[in-house]
Amino acid sequence: MEKILFECSLHGHISNNLKEKLLDRLIGICGTHPIPIFEHEIGFVPTIQTPEGPTRNEDILLRLKSPIEENDLTKRQWILCQLGLPETRTGRTVTVRPVLYSKISTGDALKFMNVLGYRYEFEFAKKGIVFTFRDALKISITQIFKAYVQLEVSKLTPYDPKENWMVEVTTIPVPQDQVDACCLELRLFGDSLKGILNLFHVDHLVLQNKIHYS
Repeated sequence: MEKILFECSLHGHISNNLKEKLLDRLIGICGTHPIPIFEHEIGFVPTIQTPEGPTRNEDILLRLKSPIEENDLTKRQWILCQLGLPETRTGRTVTVRPVLYSKISTGDALKFMNVLGYRYEFEFAKKGIVFTFRDALKISITQIFKAYVQLEVSKLTPYDPKENWMVEVTTIPVPQDQVDACCLELRLFGDSLKGILNLFHVDHLVLQNKIHYS
């Protein structure tokens, strides 16, 4: 039986005016320069969903995620992401949820989702940069884009007309007994960015994959 792992995260957003200040701070803290990121993400829901109510929260929601190569926009290497509902523990100041990532090496990933009993629900592209900190945290600074045509990323438009940047600080997936330590490390990292960026944890209801980037 596969061991359940948990991902801890904090989120924020920043304007173009403060982006360079944030980058300078992160270069100093992380001791490295960022690497570019360009990803395509597709959300799926069960074809037959549980009737609306508390039990619907038990439906497993899945995503496909792949890097996008600038010189070949059709090429994909999909990863299947199973993102559990964030825990609702009182007093938690960090978003914590169970996760499972599986690489799809061969075959048609979209047809595979149909075989699993899932249907397309939404998609978006994410472009920006990523820092790493002590091989334990990933700090992404990205903008979200929507496509004019489903599954086609050659023509994209920003989801936010003001073109602000989303910031997400995420831990590597860890076992349950390491969650508290990761939450502490996340909070300390967030404190190091104060004055430029305030990170926050997202309410569990917001992360139920019901926000459509369309």
